[in-house]
Amino acid sequence: PAAAMAPMLRRRAHHALARRPTAAPAAHACGAHRSRRAFASGGDLPEHEVVGLPALSPTMESGTIAAWNVAEGEAFAAGDTICEVETDKATVGFEATDDGVLAKILVPAGGGEVAVGVPICVTVEEDVDVAPFADFVAPDAGAAPAAAAEEA
Repeated sequence: PAAAMAPMLRRRAHHALARRPTAAPAAHACGAHRSRRAFASGGDLPEHEVVGLPALSPTMESGTIAAWNVAEGEAFAAGDTICEVETDKATVGFEATDDGVLAKILVPAGGGEVAVGVPICVTVEEDVDVAPFADFVAPDAGAAPAAAAEEA
């Protein structure tokens, strides 16, 4: 159905995500957010969204997942903070703009720096769609923290 194609974390107004700073707010400009999102249907997996790390400030190139506030298999609602991301300027909450279920965490909390756009999690619309993602690995999710560490 058409509703199933709507992303769980979609643009609110002209921003890729809603920000809720938990420290000093990061500077923001329109177009500053870059996030890779992939949608899938068919194949062996149910429809899902692979969510990339968004740019939370105009200068942000990478960040670290400080904490996941939603566990795998848990539902979230619009406005819930899915995870806390440490940037070079602040710790910022990554807030959902739509309802969904966190199917898979691809980057663990404290797992090192992750480049903007690298997949950090997979979301689905229904909790019955979580199980097929137990062994899911995004093509570049495992290499991202190591690559970011090598650049530092």
